[in-house]
Amino acid sequence: MTTILTIAGSDSCGGAGIQADIKTIHRLGAHALCAVTAVTAQNSRGVEAVYPIPAPFISKQIEAVVSDSPPKAVKIGMLHTLEAVRAVVRVIVRRDLPNVVLDPVLCASTGEWLLEPGALDFFREELIPRVRVITPNLPEASMLTGSSVETVEEAEVAARTLRALGPDVVVTGGHLKGLCVDVLYDETGPHRFSGERIETSCTHGTGCVFSSAVATALGMGMELSSAVEQARTLVRNALRRGYACGMGTGLVDPLAGT
Repeated sequence: MTTILTIAGSDSCGGAGIQADIKTIHRLGAHALCAVTAVTAQNSRGVEAVYPIPAPFISKQIEAVVSDSPPKAVKIGMLHTLEAVRAVVRVIVRRDLPNVVLDPVLCASTGEWLLEPGALDFFREELIPRVRVITPNLPEASMLTGSSVETVEEAEVAARTLRALGPDVVVTGGHLKGLCVDVLYDETGPHRFSGERIETSCTHGTGCVFSSAVATALGMGMELSSAVEQARTLVRNALRRGYACGMGTGLVDPLAGT
């Protein structure tokens, strides 16, 4: 069976983070390996606390699984600390990990920082150039480029800017008004993937599901454009089948199908 490694934080309400990644990877027919970078105390209303896993132990987790079952692709989510970012960069280089998809988890939707602000420059300069694909949403693309990203046109500009750092880029459009448009920028230029907005309050986990779906598809031999299409379909179904879990934002359901 194809193995996919997820390197991400744990979400105690089970809707995002490594829990969403594992559900998504299994739904698409692969086996999920995992390395936990941080443990969160959070619920549907927000993140109350983050406990970072020491960087040497993050490395130990990754080395343990990749030495035994080399993954076909890697999804990276929340890293939280500068030392964790450094550890992941070292292992990507040392192990020459393939098909690395980076979901740049910088802030929670409720505003809490999920990456230490002091780690952002290293993240941008050392991690981003070493991955195959990066999948920021609009606020993340804005933080990474230092420019406003609120329209499809601005998303294309941001995607081009980020691609200059090395990876292909998918700027996801869930924060756009009106149509939901994801922008892929690869070696051939920009490509738009459009769909009607799905009106729902159950959105927690969309970025995690999308990025882990892209990584899984790449690990199973799919071309990037097709991987983005499949990931979009899965996320849209996950949104339609989302459900409440607590008094705040509801969860997407990546087990809903493709």
